[in-house]
Amino acid sequence: MKTMDSCALFEGIGQIDPMFIEEAGHPLGRSSVPPVRMTKAGALAATFVMIAMLLFGVNTAFPAFAESLPLVGEAFRRLNSLGANAPTYDGVVQPVGVTAGNDEYSLTVTEAYCDGEYIFFALQLDPRDPRLLKMQTLETAEGEDGVPGCSITVDGKADGLNYELPRWLRQGCCFESAPVKLRLPRPVNAGAQLAVAVDIGSLRTQEAPGGEEGQIVSIKPVSLRFTLTADARHNQQQAAENAHVGSLRLTGWSSSPSKFSVTLAYPYFGPEGVGAAARTEDGTELGEDIRENGDLDGRGYRQGEEAVQTCTFIGVPEGARRVTVVVYQGRPEEERRVWGEFTIDLETGQVAAVGAEESWEEPQRAPAPDS
Repeated sequence: MKTMDSCALFEGIGQIDPMFIEEAGHPLGRSSVPPVRMTKAGALAATFVMIAMLLFGVNTAFPAFAESLPLVGEAFRRLNSLGANAPTYDGVVQPVGVTAGNDEYSLTVTEAYCDGEYIFFALQLDPRDPRLLKMQTLETAEGEDGVPGCSITVDGKADGLNYELPRWLRQGCCFESAPVKLRLPRPVNAGAQLAVAVDIGSLRTQEAPGGEEGQIVSIKPVSLRFTLTADARHNQQQAAENAHVGSLRLTGWSSSPSKFSVTLAYPYFGPEGVGAAARTEDGTELGEDIRENGDLDGRGYRQGEEAVQTCTFIGVPEGARRVTVVVYQGRPEEERRVWGEFTIDLETGQVAAVGAEESWEEPQRAPAPDS
């Protein structure tokens, strides 16, 4: 059961000593206190303490109130990229609750998910040193001796792992991170047990807008270890035949709670490749191609040869039946026109080519140089 965090009540006040906020979460003692003259700010803060006490009583008397608060998947709902729709699948995002720490702060893996290709996990940082509550954001920082601010291994190996460094935003008395996204060097089978190790070397405040480096606030390391099971129950992969608009072909697609991808083939016309966007049948936007695998530069294609490009989008929410992918030539910031449009039926696996604008002309390719 999730309880109310009294420190969250102080978020709108500003300029309150963090020591005072910390005391608000402690049991009330019976020691006598000399009379004090209360300022307006002090009266406001005292009012919030009383509200916090009342809410704690409500939680005790009505546990269903706390049960109604967002639980597993809450961190994932703040994502706007891969994994954002994972919480819509029942039981996919799992609570973890593994904690480690030092005398300055503790670190907890609150929830995690693995689809066999990616690992996502959210971290909560709880200050033990009240000075950390003066900060609004925290991130990892490389040490003076070159030791990484954050290092992650899976099954004892770091080679080939691709991940984003965690960053925390203060939420009341703690700091919360959006899920850390880690791409495995190669997919693992469903049911595979993965041992994840997270080592935090030092923390600093976020870089200032002018480019000034953040302030180091902790150099004491923390090491976390937890295990995770790959869940591929909702993964799909399908080849497509005869789905084309002119010379643009959709040759296959794949779907998981983490991401939705399509593979396109077309005559090569430039290293930037095509652009694409996806949406479900109810209008839910899955976003633009995130260029997970980069563009076509350096792949050795020549003008007119068939190029193959995989476009990746946010994963579809549970219950979605169809996805429409619109393919463009040109980047989002440029004026661009539709080349082709495809609708994928997730239940049957069939792909239908919807077509393109009647006025569309296929990309012009430069003539091959004279030999």
